[in-house]
Amino acid sequence: MKIFTSLAMALMVSFSAIAQISSTEKQALIDLYTQTDGKSWTNSWDLKKSPKNWKGVIILNDKVIALSLTDNNLNGTLPESIGDLTNLKVLNLHKNNIQGAIPQTITSIKGLKVLNMSFNKLEGSLPSNITDLASLEYIDLFFNNLSGELPEDIGTLKNLKRISLYSNNFEGQLPVSIENLTNLRDLQISSNNFDGELPIGIASLESLKRLSIFDNNFSGDFPEVINTLALQELAYQNNKFNTTTMIAVSDK
Repeated sequence: MKIFTSLAMALMVSFSAIAQISSTEKQALIDLYTQTDGKSWTNSWDLKKSPKNWKGVIILNDKVIALSLTDNNLNGTLPESIGDLTNLKVLNLHKNNIQGAIPQTITSIKGLKVLNMSFNKLEGSLPSNITDLASLEYIDLFFNNLSGELPEDIGTLKNLKRISLYSNNFEGQLPVSIENLTNLRDLQISSNNFDGELPIGIASLESLKRLSIFDNNFSGDFPEVINTLALQELAYQNNKFNTTTMIAVSDK
């Protein structure tokens, strides 16, 4: 979780005097509070006070730029109005009890860099236009009940450094376009229902350090060309590969 803390702190470096966030952003925060039983949060908000005093809300130049409510006992569904927080860089709701689907409106937050909704009870598929979030660097949705396939054009998210989707119900083949994610360091998709052959293009991801695909339905020959990567972690057991030649893992 250090990456989220570091990024949030970096965003606060130039923290300036706060006047008032827009009524639209304030209402989006209140909607989140209401729909996730804010009165029962571990660290609740006093709605009578200014949003600058609400725990987990970071404001810069009168705009909400980060929202971090990890392990805070949020119970309920996310409001459609969360997409009105259009200035967010960080949305971190890790380890709560959020149910329902990820709102399609979240893709209105064009500058979002960190999306962490891991350890919740989310259902349904990824927003159909999630690849509109061109600034995304970290997608952490592990330990949910999400399903469906990854978008074919996921390779357009050129800034992605981590995709962490393990322990869900995703299915289908890995999109060939994944070979375009040249900044990708971590690909963690174990314990899902992915199938088909692994795209050979994964071996072109020179930044990749962690590849975790175990406990899926991948088939065909395991691409030994992946051995050209300086991986620090590789887990591919419990699939349907024809061959499972031992792959070297770097200790760097």
